Parts: sequence; structure tokens; C-alpha cells
Amino acid sequence: MESTLIQKTIGELILDTRRASNMSITQLSELSGVNRGAISRLENNDVKRPEFAAIYALSVALQIPFDTIVHYYVDTEKRSDVLLHILSVSIQHNSDIDLIRKVATKYLEAPNEDSFDLTEKLYQHIDSIEDTSVKLSLYNLIVEYSRSHGIMPYIAKGLYQQYLIERYDLNRLKDTYYNGKYIINYADFLSQQEQIELYYKLAIQAYNLKFYHESIEHCKKLLTLNSAESPHRVNALWILRDANFALGKYEESELYSLQYKQFNYPNSQEHTVFMEALYNSVKGNTDKAINELRAFLETCSDTFILGATRHLLQLYLKEKNFAEARALIENSRVNSSILDEGNPLTYYGYGEYQRILGEYFSSIGEIDNSINHLVKGLMCFSKIKDIIKEKECLNTIIHIHIKNNIPMTGQILEDLGNYLMKED
Repeated sequence: MESTLIQKTIGELILDTRRASNMSITQLSELSGVNRGAISRLENNDVKRPEFAAIYALSVALQIPFDTIVHYYVDTEKRSDVLLHILSVSIQHNSDIDLIRKVATKYLEAPNEDSFDLTEKLYQHIDSIEDTSVKLSLYNLIVEYSRSHGIMPYIAKGLYQQYLIERYDLNRLKDTYYNGKYIINYADFLSQQEQIELYYKLAIQAYNLKFYHESIEHCKKLLTLNSAESPHRVNALWILRDANFALGKYEESELYSLQYKQFNYPNSQEHTVFMEALYNSVKGNTDKAINELRAFLETCSDTFILGATRHLLQLYLKEKNFAEARALIENSRVNSSILDEGNPLTYYGYGEYQRILGEYFSSIGEIDNSINHLVKGLMCFSKIKDIIKEKECLNTIIHIHIKNNIPMTGQILEDLGNYLMKED
């Protein structure tokens, strides 16, 4: 009864639209490629299960919106293969996300296949979709459906894929990190490679958020899962080295550095040389660290220019060697092109560089220059929600104005106003 009613609605839609267009069945047949008899039977509700290809061809000829015809059609269609095809076509037509989700839901409810198999096929199908908003919506649907049907592997896989997409949102770094950590509860339902990838991504994100202890835990878990030499294992040693260094655990950091330097991976040798200079710096061997960083900057790849320049500039300021600091700044290859939306560390590193430039120009009395760089640093830290560093830059700006007893210029007020509006 329900099937007849809905099919009648489709038939009426075709009939009413054809008449409103003053089009004969013959004309519609010629435009659509659907034979006259099929059109007549459809309009008279004599077709039990009209094929989507025919309905689609008629809708194009009659200029019926694609989304409209899909809404009508999927209400009665129960064949999983047809629904999956309609889902693909809907995505290609950039249909409304709610409609795409409706089609996918109908697909998962198809009675002719097992729910696990349907979920698995939909999961595999999503991988080829380019629109991330559509992918996220469908992965979310898989998680919801899997929860209601007790399909544990696809709760895990759906959450995992959501995390891989959302972790690049710089405005939600903490939220997406905690979402990723939640997946650990389902880690046993992921493949070993997926588990390795999950712990690696979590380790990087924890490091970016300065959750160094958690970053170390994730790396150690990764190493237990991946005993063979691989890029992830090598990179885990790199993160362990840097996270321990950030915590002031220099001996542990050097031990991981020794393990890391054994591998001949891209940038690994440069990483090692760079870290040797930093170890000398924290040990008080300032002159040696300066010489090493200067030599390193002459040959290093673009990847290390920012870090090496920033650390060398800090050492010059520590030694109050303003002449060398100016020479370094004037010949610096650092610029904003290094900023990468997918890499929060670039914003932190560039923000720190701008903050140190502000410190330098303040030290030599170039107040406007100092404030200009501090504001740039402030905006970088704001981008990645590093509140501590934001406050540090703001406090320095205020302190400079109070110390020098100067009013804020219109440009500075405008820049700070833009920053505050951005925060809101």
C-alpha cells in the first residue's frame, strides 16, 4: 500500500510537471530517451519498481531538481546496490548533506544484506569522497549506526577516520586531541597499522599542544606496536627526543637522539646536527652552540631555517651581541611562507621568532618595530590557541609602552583591535 502511494507520487510528479511544461509524452520521450510506453505506465502508476536511471533521465528532461527526485525515490527503494548507486550520484551532484545522509541511512537499512556487510561497504565507499564535510557526516552516521547495532569495529574505524580529518582544524586542536584519545578505548578493534597511525598522530598533536608527558606515552605505545624499522618508529624517536628536551630531561633526550641518529631517513642527519647545538646551549657551552648554529645555517635545508635562526638569535640576545643579531636578521631567510595550516608547529615557531624580534628591537630602542613584531607573534599564537604565549606577547606590549611612557599609535590600536575581534 505504502509502495503504491509513493510510486503514485512519483508518477504524479512526472505527469504534473510534463503538463505544466506543455510537453507531450512523445516530446518527453525524445528528450529523455525513455520510451513512450514506459512514461505512460509510470504516470498511470503501473510500474511497480521504476528504475532510477529512467526517473533521473525524465527529471533532467523536465528540469525537476535532482534532490527532489531523490527524496521521492529513496523512500520506497530497498535494494542496497541501487541505493549505493544513488548515494554516489547524489555526492557527484553536490546534493545537500542532509539528503546524502538520508540516502546513506536508507542504504544501511536495506533488508537484502547483513548490517555488518552494509556498514563495511559504506565505510569503504567513503574513502573515495573528496568533500571532507560529506565524509565527516557519513563517518558520523557509521558511528551512530554501529553503536545502535553493536558493530564495534566500525565504531572504532568511524571515530578514527573522523579524527584523522578533524585534527587539522587549528581552532579545535584540544577538542580533536581529546576525541582522538577517546578512540584508544576502541583501539583493539583497529588493525595494527591503524593503531600505529593513531598513536603517532596523537603523539604529534600532544607535542604541538605541549602535553609532553602524554606525547611520550603515545610514542612508547607506538614503539611496542612497531618493533621493525619504519618511518613511524624513527619519527617516534624524534618526538621522544624533543619532548624530553622540552621537559628539561636532557639526558633522556640525548639517549633518544643516539637511537634516532642511527637511521638514515630524510632530515635525520640535519636533525641530529641541529640538536647537538641545542644540547651545547643548555649545557652552557654558548660559544660552541653559536658556532654550530652559524655553520648549520649555511648548509641546512629550508625545513630547519626557522628553528636554527630563532635559537641563534636567542643566544645573541642572551650575550647582548646586538651587532651579530642585526646581521642575522638582515640576512635571514625566514618569512611567513613557512606557515602551514596543517602544521601548528609552524605557527608556534614563527610566532616565537616574531616575539624574539620584538625583544631585540625593544633592546635597541626601536619601539615601533618591536611592537609590530610582537603583534605578529600574538596573531600566530592566537591562530593555534596558545593562550600562554598570547598573554606573554600582550604583557610585553603593555610593559614596553609603560616603561617608555609612550601612547599606543593608531596602527597598534587597530592591530590589537583586529586581534580582539578575531578572538571573539
